[in-house]
Amino acid sequence: MAIFKKIILSATSTQLSAGVWQWGQLRQFQTYQNDEQGRSAFTDFLRQHPNTKLYLLADSVEEDYRVESLPHTLGSARHELLTRKLGQIYRGVTYRAAHFIARDKDKRKDDRFLFVSLNNAEFLQGWIACIQSLEAPLVGVYLQSMVSQALLKRLKLKQEHVLLSERLNSGLRQTYLFNGSVRISRLAPIPDAMVDRLAYFYVVETEKTRLYLVSQRFVTKDTPLHMVLAATDEADIHVAHAIEQEHGLTPELIDLTKLAATFGLNAQQVQKNPELLHMHLLATGCVPDNLAPVGLLSHFKINAIRDNVVLAGVAALLMGMLFSAFNFQQTYAKNAALQEAQTETKLQEQKYQQAAQSFIPSPIASQDLRAAVELHQSITSYPQTPARTMYVLSQALEKIPQIQINRLRWVQTNDSAIKDDDKTVYAANVKDIGAKDAGVTDPNLTLDANALSELAYVNGEIKDFTGDYRAALMTVNHLVDELKSNPQVAQVVMMQAPVNVSSYSNLQGSTTDQLSAQSNVASFKLRVLLKPKASTS
Repeated sequence: MAIFKKIILSATSTQLSAGVWQWGQLRQFQTYQNDEQGRSAFTDFLRQHPNTKLYLLADSVEEDYRVESLPHTLGSARHELLTRKLGQIYRGVTYRAAHFIARDKDKRKDDRFLFVSLNNAEFLQGWIACIQSLEAPLVGVYLQSMVSQALLKRLKLKQEHVLLSERLNSGLRQTYLFNGSVRISRLAPIPDAMVDRLAYFYVVETEKTRLYLVSQRFVTKDTPLHMVLAATDEADIHVAHAIEQEHGLTPELIDLTKLAATFGLNAQQVQKNPELLHMHLLATGCVPDNLAPVGLLSHFKINAIRDNVVLAGVAALLMGMLFSAFNFQQTYAKNAALQEAQTETKLQEQKYQQAAQSFIPSPIASQDLRAAVELHQSITSYPQTPARTMYVLSQALEKIPQIQINRLRWVQTNDSAIKDDDKTVYAANVKDIGAKDAGVTDPNLTLDANALSELAYVNGEIKDFTGDYRAALMTVNHLVDELKSNPQVAQVVMMQAPVNVSSYSNLQGSTTDQLSAQSNVASFKLRVLLKPKASTS
C-alpha cells in the first residue's frame, strides 16, 4: 500500500537518486541523469508509484547558513517573526527555512536559530516539474547537510567541535557541528584532475574550511577540532594520514560499509552512492526542517487527507472485524454450552428412566400424593404450624396404643366463643341427650383476647372395641390425664365420652339381638388448649 511506502530523492547538479522504502527497508534504487531523457525516465518511475509520498534532498554548492538570535516567542508570534526574518535575509529565495538550535542561557534567554537557504535551485526545477505534472505528493525539500546531525547521533559522537568530511557523488562536503548541531556546511566539487590526488585535495579544502570557521568566529586557532572522515575505500586512509601530517588533526575514520550493514543497506550500493545513508535516515524518520514553500506541498496535503480517510476506514473495518469476531466467539461459546446442556439433560433423562424402572410401585395414588404435598406447602407457609400440638398428642398416644385418632382440628384464635364445626361423632351419639346425660363436663372456654392461643379438637375411638364401655371410658380418662400432665397443656375437656347412648339400652331381650342390630363403636371427642409458648420458656 502507498500509505506505508516512501520515495526518497537526492538531487545534485548532475543527477537524481531515487529510492523506494517500504516498512523501513530499501526496496528499489536507481539514478537519473539531469537531462531530458533522465527526467522522462523519472516521470515513468513516478507513474509506477502513484500516491506515494516524496521527500527531496538537495545537495548544492550554493547553500547559505546564518546563525541569528531572536526574542523568545511561541506559537503564531514565532511563526510571524521567523517568516519576516527569512524575508529580510533571503529576499526572493524560494527554498529557505529556520532551524531552532537552543535557547540562550543569558538574562534575555533569546532563541537561537540557524537560517538556511538554497540560493540557486535551477537544478531542481526539472525534477519539481515532473512531480507537479503528476500531482505527486511532495512532502518537502531538505538540505542534505542537515541530515548529518542525525548521522552524528547514530555515531554517538559527543565532542563539542566536530568537522564531518564526506565524499559524495557531488563532491567533498565538510560540515561543522557544534554540540551536535549544524552551524555551516560547504560543498567542494572534486575536479577530474584531483581524482588521483584526493589526499592533497582534502588537505587544501580542510584548510579553507578551518580558516572560514576562524573568520566567522565559530572556533579559534587553538580550538580542538574533532574531524570525522567517512571512509569508503583505502584512498580515505591515505587522506587521513595526509590531514594528520599537514594540520595536526587525527581524523576518526567511519567505515561506511559497516555502518550500511547496521542500517540494512547493501555495502556496494553505499560505496557507489554514499548519499544512500542520508536518504535512509530521512526515510526512517530523521526529517529536518522543510525548505519548500507551501504552494509546492498542496498535493501532499490533499493526499494526507485521503490517507487519513483510508486509515480511518481501515481502523473502522478492523474494529468491526474485532467486534464481529468477539460476537462470533460469544455465540459459539453459548451454542456449545447449550448443546452441552441439552446433552446433559438427555443423559439425566435416560438415567431417570433407568432408575424409574427399578422403583417400587406406590400404593398411594398420584393425586393423593399431590394433595399431600400441596397441604404440606400450605401448612409450612404459615408462621405457626400445628407441630407442637401434634407432638403433645403423640407423646400421650405412645403410652395408650388402644386409642385411634380419626380427626384433628387445630386453630389459632383469641375468640372464647369458638365452636367446633364437627357434625360426625357428636351428632350421632349426643343427638337427643345433653352433655350432662353423657357424663361430660363442658366448662366455658376462656382465652386471652390480646394473644392467639393454640386449640385442638380431637376425635377418636377405641380400637378393637368389644362393648366394654367402662374400660373404654377409663382408657379415655387415662389419655386425658396424660395430656394434663404435660406442662405445655393448659386445659383438656372431654366433649364426648365413650358411653353407650343407643336407644336399645332400655329394651328387654337378648344381647345378641342388640349386637346384631348395630355395630359397637366407642367414640370420644376432646378439646385441648395449649399454654402460650412464652409461659413454657
